[in-house]
Amino acid sequence: MTETVSSTGAKDGVTITFTFDAPRDKVYQAWTDPQQLSQWWGPGGFTSPVAGISLDVKPGGVWRAAIVSDEDGSEIPFAGTYTEVSAPERLAFTMTDPSEDQSTADVTTLIFTEVKGKTEMAFHQAGVSDDAKDELYDGWSSFFAKLNAYLTRS
Repeated sequence: MTETVSSTGAKDGVTITFTFDAPRDKVYQAWTDPQQLSQWWGPGGFTSPVAGISLDVKPGGVWRAAIVSDEDGSEIPFAGTYTEVSAPERLAFTMTDPSEDQSTADVTTLIFTEVKGKTEMAFHQAGVSDDAKDELYDGWSSFFAKLNAYLTRS
């Protein structure tokens, strides 16, 4: 796995690019299949029980996934709506805490590009303030490290 990170203005968000040693279809499925998502969703020290995952992968479809702390069992829920689905090239969705106003949710876009049998995944989360960029990068990097480990062993 290789990674690069870039950011532009405060309103533009963060772009993180990872290259996984796995075919594009496999990486895309890891994002869109509840059984697979449960194997890697969340940063280190958290699990994501499949019972807490619901993915209606179509434009306008709703998704939900909760992560549970290994340390104290506390749960952090995520939810959103798919805004773009073009398998296996592109996936875009809103993401926020389900108790928050969904109209203010950040938009996340994933672009999957096949490169010599590997997959370059360009992740972009819009609407991130400069103050939150480092924390966002660290959090997603931990998610992607778990995704890489899952793809490697499956």
